[in-house]
Amino acid sequence: MVTMVHGTRIRSTYQRRILDWLADGGGTVTEVSQALALRVPHTSAALKKLRDSGYVVRDDQNLRGSRYRLTSQGVARLESDGLARMGELVRWPPPPGAAGIVLAREGSMLLLGYASKTAGPLLGLPERPMNEESGVVEYSSGNGGESGTWRWAVQRGEGPVWWELDSKRRAQAPNEPSPMTLTAWMERPKVMGIVRARILDESKPWPLGVGSWFSALPDGLWPELPPALRDGDLIIGRAGNSGPQVRPRGGVHARLGRRVDRSQIIRTTSANAFTIADGDLLSKDQTPLPKELLRHWLKLIHPRLGQDSIEERYNRLLSDITSFSSNALTRRVLNDFPGRKWVDVCGDFIDTRSVSQRGGEAIVRYALAEVQKSIVLDWRWPMKEDLLSQFTSDSRCRVVICESADLGLPFILTSVEGNGKFNLEMPRRLLLPIRVDRDISAPNNWIPPASPSELIRGEQTQVNDATSELEAIWQSTQLAVGDEQWADRHENNYPLASWIATPDSYHASRWRRIGGMLDPIWAELADLDMFDNNSLCEMALVNDDALSKLVKRFRSNPLQMLSADTSHPAIATAILLSREWMEQEIDVASAWLSQPLRLGEVLRKNWNNNDVEILATACPQHLLLLQNTQFSRDEILAIMEDVHYSLWLENSSSWLPTCLASSIGRTALSMIDLPWPAILYQQGLTSEDLVLVHHMPDGVGKDALMDVLEGISAAEEGRNPPCGRTHPLAGWLFQKQVPSLSAASDFNPDVHLALHRRLQQ
Repeated sequence: MVTMVHGTRIRSTYQRRILDWLADGGGTVTEVSQALALRVPHTSAALKKLRDSGYVVRDDQNLRGSRYRLTSQGVARLESDGLARMGELVRWPPPPGAAGIVLAREGSMLLLGYASKTAGPLLGLPERPMNEESGVVEYSSGNGGESGTWRWAVQRGEGPVWWELDSKRRAQAPNEPSPMTLTAWMERPKVMGIVRARILDESKPWPLGVGSWFSALPDGLWPELPPALRDGDLIIGRAGNSGPQVRPRGGVHARLGRRVDRSQIIRTTSANAFTIADGDLLSKDQTPLPKELLRHWLKLIHPRLGQDSIEERYNRLLSDITSFSSNALTRRVLNDFPGRKWVDVCGDFIDTRSVSQRGGEAIVRYALAEVQKSIVLDWRWPMKEDLLSQFTSDSRCRVVICESADLGLPFILTSVEGNGKFNLEMPRRLLLPIRVDRDISAPNNWIPPASPSELIRGEQTQVNDATSELEAIWQSTQLAVGDEQWADRHENNYPLASWIATPDSYHASRWRRIGGMLDPIWAELADLDMFDNNSLCEMALVNDDALSKLVKRFRSNPLQMLSADTSHPAIATAILLSREWMEQEIDVASAWLSQPLRLGEVLRKNWNNNDVEILATACPQHLLLLQNTQFSRDEILAIMEDVHYSLWLENSSSWLPTCLASSIGRTALSMIDLPWPAILYQQGLTSEDLVLVHHMPDGVGKDALMDVLEGISAAEEGRNPPCGRTHPLAGWLFQKQVPSLSAASDFNPDVHLALHRRLQQ
């Protein structure tokens, strides 16, 4: 049931601002007051009125510091307010080309009405409003397309919520043709969406006022993000779905529950950093640990010992580990670092797999003491407040993955539903959707696809360059629609990976360059509709679908054949298969013989043409059938196996008894797959002629001949035939009448076609 909403504005500015702020999550009186720059008494009084009205609820009725949250009535009240503002401000139709209108604003907090679908959670907003009559945006500098004349806002909550303006009922988002004509724009459905948004860069005011219409962000234009999101040394992903790269200035606290999200963020953020994480997340083999780490571990074991004593124990421990001595201390090492080897120097990665919490703490203290680079830490143990506080306050802290509620870092990264999607939370509850392109190396024991049918594509828009064939094929399979530039870079060294990574529109040119280096089975990946005739010819040499496409094109426009390169085997094949579409004869026999494609079909279609003797030289069995009238048993069997039955149909009644007469012949017949009911139903054979079928070994050939024998026997005895093996109705071919049957069938197509022909007689 669709409910109509009667829109009424919220008259109190305080109450509206508070409801709008609480819509992003609960808050205490103090938090609301600080966030909205209101005096505490005013905030408290407004919250009391809202609570009395049923729009907000307090978590605890008695204690100070309780959190206030919106009720369902409060949400509905905000919706009603937005609908009322839209009704007051919107005059239909919108200015030509308008994307939306400003319905309300309080500083950086916006309420926007959209006349067309938004591009995503990241909203581009112009610095100038539109002229409501002409729809033109006037820029004094004349450079309206530059990124400096636009800024970003981020959508708050779910949205847009679409409404029919006349009925005040919920609606579906409008479906808009592209490009939209002026007439279509004026006659479009009266539907608009309401979006709660917030300007990302609060350092400078946004000049558009309430009631201002604005245009949509041009495709490919990316305004700059605020400095705090673009000045860092870490690229964490892209804003929105495909916006600019996000480089947060300061440490990031990642609260990620799923292993796949932890893996993705570690891979994304560990470039040029020292990484402390579980190697399983990165598909890495277990790596040795640095010996110097044990010095910090000893300090945790013996916190009261002085530096000299620690040094003495450290040297003794190294000696014991080297000599594989077993004592209380080495056993404690094995307990905290099970199965690990020790080296003088390690790289930029420490594997915490199977390491205890005390071992993890020692690793972090080692990194803080010894490492100069930025550090990415995956802390998977219970909270260690003093250690993590020390780590997050250090300037080298790039990312810490930890489920702790608050580490005091300026950015918090959380997972959302869907691979590669996260939210980056900033101060003042500003939430920026982030899209992270996965850079995941091939899993251990991963087997590359052997054919297109085994190919499973990922969801990535870009991947890193590869340094080995296995890695290249893995990276190429992770691309959702390919990457032409990546494919170009890897074409020479890894042609298969390059082919897999090639977008559909570039398949033709890529195949011309590297098709000869690939297994022909990979031609199945190509979108043949994107190939011109010349490219299709090259593909047709190894791919039958390409040849079918070429034949279809020539038959639809036979004049193309006159200008085609008739010396090409694929062109020659298309001509030989399409002679009835052509007004003049073209001699292509020699060209076809250079690579006889579709041999059986070409010879069958041209069997009665003048050049068949030349064409038949491509196949000894066809040539034998063409030039002789007497055949030995072995020659008959060879012809049956390699030549379409339609060319020797008239000989079938004499050939079959010849082959059945010997054990060798019966064995060979049992292995040849032929639609014998369709071949023999008009040949006048009797059951006596086929009695030796019972002595054939089991096989596809015997099944078909048993259908014939049982069908003939039933006709001779005046009864209905049994259910056939090649087709349930195969035996009916030998009856005077054939029962009705469906147009399509999953059984032998030749037998099914023969039944239809009998039915029409």
